[in-house]
Amino acid sequence: MKKILLTFICLLCCISLSAQARTLRLPAFFADGMVLQRDAKNPVWGWGKPGWTVFINGMGKPIKTKVAEDGTWKVYLPKMKASSQGRNMEIFSVPVGKEDIVTMSINNNGMVGIGERITIKNILIGDVFLCSGQSNMELPIRRCMDVVADKVKDYSNPNIRYLKLPHQYNYNHPNDDVIIKPWQDITPDNCAEVSGICYFMARELQEKENVPIGIINSAVGGTRVEAWTPKEVLAQFPAYKDEFSKTKYTQVDWTDSIARLENRRSYEWENEAMKKDEILNKWKNADYDFSSWKTTNIFGNWFNGNGSYWFHKVVDLKPEYAGKPAIIRIGAMKDADSVFVNGKFIGNTTYEYPPRIYKIPAGLLKAGNNEIMVHLISQSGRGNFTKGKLYQIEIGELVFPLGEEWQYAQGSKMNPKPGSTYFVDGNTGLYNAMIAPFKDIQLKGILWYQGESNMGNTGDYAQYLEAMIGSWRKQLGKDYPFVIMQLPGYQAKHDQPFESGWTQIRHQQYIAAKNIKNAGLAPTLDTGEYNDIHPQDKPTAGHRAALQMEALAYGRKIVSTGPQPVSAKINKGNVIVTFSKKTGKLKKAELKTIAVKVDGKYQWANAEVTGDYTMSVALPSDITATTVRYCWDDYPTPTLYNIEGIPAPQFEIEAK
Repeated sequence: MKKILLTFICLLCCISLSAQARTLRLPAFFADGMVLQRDAKNPVWGWGKPGWTVFINGMGKPIKTKVAEDGTWKVYLPKMKASSQGRNMEIFSVPVGKEDIVTMSINNNGMVGIGERITIKNILIGDVFLCSGQSNMELPIRRCMDVVADKVKDYSNPNIRYLKLPHQYNYNHPNDDVIIKPWQDITPDNCAEVSGICYFMARELQEKENVPIGIINSAVGGTRVEAWTPKEVLAQFPAYKDEFSKTKYTQVDWTDSIARLENRRSYEWENEAMKKDEILNKWKNADYDFSSWKTTNIFGNWFNGNGSYWFHKVVDLKPEYAGKPAIIRIGAMKDADSVFVNGKFIGNTTYEYPPRIYKIPAGLLKAGNNEIMVHLISQSGRGNFTKGKLYQIEIGELVFPLGEEWQYAQGSKMNPKPGSTYFVDGNTGLYNAMIAPFKDIQLKGILWYQGESNMGNTGDYAQYLEAMIGSWRKQLGKDYPFVIMQLPGYQAKHDQPFESGWTQIRHQQYIAAKNIKNAGLAPTLDTGEYNDIHPQDKPTAGHRAALQMEALAYGRKIVSTGPQPVSAKINKGNVIVTFSKKTGKLKKAELKTIAVKVDGKYQWANAEVTGDYTMSVALPSDITATTVRYCWDDYPTPTLYNIEGIPAPQFEIEAK
């Protein structure tokens, strides 16, 4: 009987595989190493041959369903407890009328997989977090190594799984599926490309909660909140009422046609810049004469229009350093660069933000004079070197500063490079491609780090963010905890209270966090760098995000954010600001960057902590109503903390 059954099953397999092309398919993020949300009915869905039966095995009691006429199917797995023991899920489909054979095989632990079959291996059951936003959410560990190297060099954790979505967009309609990179666990060898803030948030939560943590990073640098918002939601705003009648939302090949035109213009510009360059390749000749080159401070006024620039430096090394591997740091610069050491190319960067940190291979440095050449291409705007960054050669623990004085020459002068369309930042495109395909996937919480690219519509940002969050929650079917990272300090520190797009976005983030149910604000004012929009202190940012998740997603009774004001009253020439007891007792400190509004203008005011939850702000004159602002500057000096060490966010409050 067993022999007959086995023969029959093999015959069915042959019939199935010789039928039409295989049609059983799942979304790409259902893949080896994934994490499913514990204590939730996780959906599993996909596509198959209409009418066939789909079986799901390995995740508790076997489940089966029929493939609908449109070729789709969907089931919900039973709730499961957290487990770091990897499980395999088998999904297979069989023709109509053959279900009994498969059921018998499953019950007898015999052969399964009649028809088409997919196996997903090493699934963990734990807590899943969706992380989204722009470049500071993407910023990988390798870009933070000056701060985090000692923290990541020996750390491995197979109970943290990370999934990064490559950049993708669709203006025309929501996608059914996404492109992914493989799920990965955390090791010193593979963490370089993991988001810094995701890494440290996940690490802290996993160690505290002792359950597997899954991170889905769906973020794209340089993008506005509108790119992450559904079409039907965005169209409700007056500014976008007529937006979606434009060609790019209806013509499928619109982006390709525009990209071809822009790529040709870009190529022509670059080709012309090379042809006109009077230095390109010539400087490598042994008899090249640098005597005609000017000397300049690289942070000074050397810029003379867009085009090609060359910067030359000679570094004298003693014989004991010859041939040793080294690191060269050339700070950061606008726009693109190529760096050469002793005539050999060692690295390049194509845009302005990343730090230039390049390896000098063993054998390249020599005793005596070593030539450093930086080829900088200024494409648009004003080319520059970023002051305050490191410009040096590092050989082991030894540092050889490169200094500020370099020889330089302009190779070619060009008109600004023709602009190009940043397609991923188009309205609703990222929602369609990087959020919609997740449908009602089960989560523990959502982390959002974005706002830098919305400087142009700061007054409406809170409304847009609230609408986006509402649409995501509607799609996912739950009001998941939503943590908003308030932007850190960046750019200049001013003598007087300063209004800017940066301060306004922080304020809008503060408003949104107050207005949105089950949302929280993670302040990062003290983690910024005045000369870098991508600060490296992601351990602190990740810790602040983790604290908010502990409070909102796990219900822990902890102080999870900085001091937040609840009232302000004028009393005998002072404003008494009272803070929420939920945000912790105030730390005694000398307070700065606190301003009050007098005669329509803001000015700094003296203030002091007067109690566990109160602050007194001195008024310069007898007034009956005013507004108190804290840290209202691009790069403020945070001084107001709770005793847990968390800074107050930038805020304002009306006093009466």
